[in-house]
Amino acid sequence: MEIDPLPHARDEYNRLTEQLLEQLNMGLGFEELFNSVYDQLHGIVPYNRIAVALLEEPTNLLRLTSCRSDGDISLKVGYAAHLKGSTLAPLLETGQPRIIDDLDEYLSTKTQSLSTELIVREGMKSSLTLPLLADGKPIGVIFFSSRQRHAYTQEHAALLRRLAGHIAISIEKARRLHELQQKNTELAEANRTKDEFLDLLKCEVEKQTEQLRVSEQRYRLLAQLSQIINSSLDVRKVFEYAAREIHKLLSCDRVSLLLTGRHETSRHGFAMEFLSEGNRSVDVPVRATPGSAFDWVMEHRIPRVVRSLEGSQEFPEDKLLFDLGYRSQIYLPLLSRERSAGVLGVASRQVEQPDCWDLELLNEISGQLAIALDNAAVYGEIDRLKADLEQQNVYLRDEIRVDRDFGDIIGDSSAMQQVRLAVEQVAEADSTVLIVGETGTGKELIARAIHDHSRRREKLLVKVNCAALAPGLIASELFGHETGAFTGATDRRIGRFELAHDGSIFLDEISEISSETQVMLLRVLQERTIERVGGNDPIEVDARVIAATNRDLKTHADQNKFREDLYYRLNVFPIRIPPLRERREDIPALLNHFIERFSRRMNKPVTRVERRTMDLLMSYHWPGNVRELENITERSMIISRGDTLKVEGSWLSGDSERITKQPFDSKQQSLADHERRVILDALARSGSKVYGLDGAAAALNVKPTTLYGKMRKHNIKGSRHHSSSD
Repeated sequence: MEIDPLPHARDEYNRLTEQLLEQLNMGLGFEELFNSVYDQLHGIVPYNRIAVALLEEPTNLLRLTSCRSDGDISLKVGYAAHLKGSTLAPLLETGQPRIIDDLDEYLSTKTQSLSTELIVREGMKSSLTLPLLADGKPIGVIFFSSRQRHAYTQEHAALLRRLAGHIAISIEKARRLHELQQKNTELAEANRTKDEFLDLLKCEVEKQTEQLRVSEQRYRLLAQLSQIINSSLDVRKVFEYAAREIHKLLSCDRVSLLLTGRHETSRHGFAMEFLSEGNRSVDVPVRATPGSAFDWVMEHRIPRVVRSLEGSQEFPEDKLLFDLGYRSQIYLPLLSRERSAGVLGVASRQVEQPDCWDLELLNEISGQLAIALDNAAVYGEIDRLKADLEQQNVYLRDEIRVDRDFGDIIGDSSAMQQVRLAVEQVAEADSTVLIVGETGTGKELIARAIHDHSRRREKLLVKVNCAALAPGLIASELFGHETGAFTGATDRRIGRFELAHDGSIFLDEISEISSETQVMLLRVLQERTIERVGGNDPIEVDARVIAATNRDLKTHADQNKFREDLYYRLNVFPIRIPPLRERREDIPALLNHFIERFSRRMNKPVTRVERRTMDLLMSYHWPGNVRELENITERSMIISRGDTLKVEGSWLSGDSERITKQPFDSKQQSLADHERRVILDALARSGSKVYGLDGAAAALNVKPTTLYGKMRKHNIKGSRHHSSSD
């Protein structure tokens, strides 16, 4: 709302100023004056937002104390920033107003100004800032902001300067009035204390003073404990503060907090012992022992008071405390939302001390601690679910990036018909499946088909290439790990089995896992439970296991290279995928399928296959199976110029020595291009496998870590499809 300071506006402004002076003289507080200014300045100057920030000494912080706006507020009351080095410092030094005609443009040059970013987020486009001076000394600033650009002029600044002075006077008056009231309060308290000392006997005065002190400590404790609970989710921090305060109030010798874990068999806790040489904080491991005092309090939900441990040692905890030198104690349940979250314990080295303790206060503290535990549990669960969702999202993003044109299983040969029949038979059975086949035969495609035709099709199929994982990390990848389980484990991480819960998990190259991991996998298949690395709690998982290998697992088991019991657990329903050389009649259908896919992707109208090419493909022995056919087709499509697909016979030689040892032509390719092609060829021949005797690293005679470094250098992804034409 663009308004010029016309005589009518000046008259309205003068009337408002006189009204503010009258309110100020009547003792109206600053907030009332501020609200009056905001409500009555409409029509005099343009604004959608008015805020006041005051200077705090000696920290030299400028803190926002009042704010009114006609919309949502992002820059909220309480926001503070150092004055030194800020854009407002010159304004307070000179006492001159500042007009910003375009806040968006200003923010583009002052990108570090968080306050400007926040008011721009509120929709403000221009601003007028005036210093607040009291007795010539800067005490703060007042901000006028508008949703219109170029809303303010020097006339507006001159018009509002007088108003800023009145506001500064009201603030300074409020400060001085507060100081005066504080002094009057102190004086009144002193007089009252004096009168009490004159009217009461000395012993009565001491008694009343002690009661006041205890009462003050009690309510201060509850207030501060509530504040800490509202500002912190650290249960231990809240407990340690409460324990120290309980010790001060009750003169006890030990305070403990026992908690239940996520599982009934898991309990833990911590305690603070107050000794003559100082305080000591200890962890308290608690076993789930039937008939314990912990269970009694959790079940009955009432305090348990033991005035003398010498004559009453009903529960195991009683004897333990007695042996530690304690002679009386009390356990209180921590109840929140009709649920028992734990037990608060207080103990003393003196008998019958509970008779001297404030049980009402302890019950209130227990309630506060129960709220803290409940908040921590809720937010902990939220964090856990958030982390799980983030990990699932990462996996799903990886799935989206993968070429998942599964379609139907291509081929009408009798061998593939048997495979289709096996997939149909086992899909709904939910049994463990072992897929056996040479590299490149399509084991992952069969695993996907089994999953997609099962009752778990709406859930994830989590894929794990066991050969691509470092031996020391495979257990963490499969079963997850807890925070601090090993160097670098800074956060809790769920494993692939948890991620596959209610879905399926595909373990490719299962023969490559270590003997230690085989034991853990056997337990999953037998008991359907896992334990994260570094954890002790069993976690139930319901994931269908589909394993695959290009090796003879039975021979491996006979040679003690693979656990025999695990082999029989995996070999419930074996499916053998025939190599391409055993089903040559499927080559035309596969070729047409790949031509159609690559034609759409490359936008090339290839519709025919040269006769010589077809004869060549039908007679080739295909050591790389379907994947090699796919790569050859893609390579041919890349160099194709017409509607006919042609394949060079030299591509099918399979002579790896010729590929890796061919002369280097610097005119045609760089050394980097040559190195990249050699790596891609090695990955293609090994089926994207890096580790192991038949992996790409062994073929190139380099360490796997060295190969991974070169793959990152050449931007080679660890996917399942590589060709020398990439």
